[in-house]
Amino acid sequence: MSRNVIGGLPLLTILKRRQRMVDRMLRLAFIVVLIAFAILRPVPAGDAHAYWAVDLANPYTRPVATQDAFTYPPPAALFFAVLGKLPFEAFEAIWTLAIGFALLWLTGPWALAFLVLPVVASDLYLGNIHVLLAAAVVGSLRRPGLWAIPLLTKPSVGVGLLWYVARGEWRRLSIAIGVTATIAAAAFMIAPNMWSQWLDYVLSTGLSPDVGRAYWVPIPLLIRLPVAALVVIWGARTNRPWTLPIAAMLGLPVLWLVGLAMLAGAFAVSAWGPLGDAARRWSTK
Repeated sequence: MSRNVIGGLPLLTILKRRQRMVDRMLRLAFIVVLIAFAILRPVPAGDAHAYWAVDLANPYTRPVATQDAFTYPPPAALFFAVLGKLPFEAFEAIWTLAIGFALLWLTGPWALAFLVLPVVASDLYLGNIHVLLAAAVVGSLRRPGLWAIPLLTKPSVGVGLLWYVARGEWRRLSIAIGVTATIAAAAFMIAPNMWSQWLDYVLSTGLSPDVGRAYWVPIPLLIRLPVAALVVIWGARTNRPWTLPIAAMLGLPVLWLVGLAMLAGAFAVSAWGPLGDAARRWSTK
């Protein structure tokens, strides 16, 4: 019998089957850990509580980095106000699962390994949106309308739209902007005064000097934004999708250490990530 055949099956086929089995087992192990954490979470998710507790009567009252501060534009406030009708425990569990499954989509069998990384674990622990933003940015390679999620939460992340500009993908750019504008217009019709409140908040508030400094990357947005633009334009021109989540991360209004969780998106569409081949197909004209 040939050394390359075992039990009548080619060795390569056997190895691929074993690899798929290990892949499934690792994904299942992550799901078990995720569900257990969502149900048995030891302490409340602080950032998730801020989303749940948003007050539509006056959502923009607390300074950045203080308890229950809400900084996102009105469409996000309206969205979370609806989810805020749920008991916090239910919202927290659903939100934790959403972040976890986004991480699983991005990292596949490596999800447990990523969960060991402090910045990724912190995003899940706090209930922040960086993993979800990374998933939206990666998904936008196929569905441009997903750009509405980062644009209507952390608008400066929209530097990633230069991907379409550099590649001359005007139809995809118009879809991304059109979906975002439609949602923003709907929010204006529902709560017109909230937009002026948010703009006043953005122009007047700043990073608290006493809260969260240890978890802040002290590089101003005005420096990070041009670098992000150069990164995404280079990536677009050379068909390197992994540069898009990196540029989006650099475009975060404030780069907290937990914001580095967006690098999971860069891994997802790299040569080693589970979405690498798909992303190259999505980004091919």
